[in-house]
Amino acid sequence: MNKFMLFLAFCVSAAFSAELTIVAMDYNQQNPQRYKSIVLRGKKGTAFEATTNGNGIARLSVSNGDTYTIWCDGITGEFDCGFGNSWPVPHDAGSGEIHIYYDDDRFELKGVNFATGKSELLSSSFKILEATVKGLQKYDSVRVEISGHTDNVGGLEYNDKLSQARADAVRNYLIKKGIAENRITTVGYGYSRPRADNKTEKGKAQNRRIEIMIIQ
Repeated sequence: MNKFMLFLAFCVSAAFSAELTIVAMDYNQQNPQRYKSIVLRGKKGTAFEATTNGNGIARLSVSNGDTYTIWCDGITGEFDCGFGNSWPVPHDAGSGEIHIYYDDDRFELKGVNFATGKSELLSSSFKILEATVKGLQKYDSVRVEISGHTDNVGGLEYNDKLSQARADAVRNYLIKKGIAENRITTVGYGYSRPRADNKTEKGKAQNRRIEIMIIQ
């Protein structure tokens, strides 16, 4: 899952814009997030975009006196790599540095839904799947694993087969949209990797999911 940390420091200067340096690394701070789109969105409706270089560093200018959220590019499209956090840029800020740490090798395909007890994709799934197609087209050298996960209703064998069939259904959709077959593998984990307690309906809903993981 994605994880996030943020460090922000400003130098004060009488200016109408702040020159920001953004350093994007994985959560362990070992590998830079190279050539990723970074977008800062202000509450006043402004947006500022830059791309990280080979060292995971991007530089951009933003307007002073606004509060920003930060968004990053991932395999499933743009996501909030500030994870709900926001911060103000003072009116007198001249420059600043932001450090963000996140892992983007695994995503839950939130919004992918199936008919109850079946592997038939519902139409509500198509929006996130189309975003995934675009991400795989953009990052055309990566290979991914699609994994299916269920709750524990129905027993072990039933859920192993169902989770595999659902992962295969997502793979087939992506292939029909032009993604090469050899870029996508699938696995059904059944209920062996729960995210929440299967004793509650809320927990069961969280455990029924499809994930995509970059494997190369």
